[in-house]
Amino acid sequence: MRKLGLYFAATCVAVSLLVLMPSSHGQVASQNITGTWVVTVTVNTPPGAPPFVFTDMIAFNSGGTLTAASSTFNPHTSESPLLPAPLVVDTSDGYGAWKSQGDDSNQFALTFRRFLFAGADTPTALYGSFFAGQNVGVNTVEAVGTFHTGKNGDSLTGSFTNQFVNLNGEVVFAGSGTFAATRLKIEPLAP
Repeated sequence: MRKLGLYFAATCVAVSLLVLMPSSHGQVASQNITGTWVVTVTVNTPPGAPPFVFTDMIAFNSGGTLTAASSTFNPHTSESPLLPAPLVVDTSDGYGAWKSQGDDSNQFALTFRRFLFAGADTPTALYGSFFAGQNVGVNTVEAVGTFHTGKNGDSLTGSFTNQFVNLNGEVVFAGSGTFAATRLKIEPLAP
């Protein structure tokens, strides 16, 4: 009788584990992109304009959240003399969500947002009256991409759109471009 009870208990535990485990069906991209990535962003520019390329870091968390930090869009962005007027605002880090697209797909979609803050040279004609450091809008980035595995490691590629919107809901800048990313790897300590 005791063996029957142990058998029944073991069966219950096994069934419980199977029920509680997430299904791998439709989870390919979500299992593969979790981690931190170094992202090269290339913004589409008008003909004749210089290229606009910069680096971001994005951490994809299991469960579908993400955080993003940028080498260009940060708390000192408004100090850059090279940006067009709509982009002369300081930004927060980005926070957002991501998900796999379709069953057994290496495709994913994401959306993240950054708060926009007034800097000394932020144009009042676009963002209204403000004091330095005041929240003046939101930047929204939406992207779709594909996860790749190769002999040189994992990579992500895709395209994005973004908008800078002031607090009145007016789009003051809209852009698009492409991205390519490589996974951040643990490296040995430098001597």
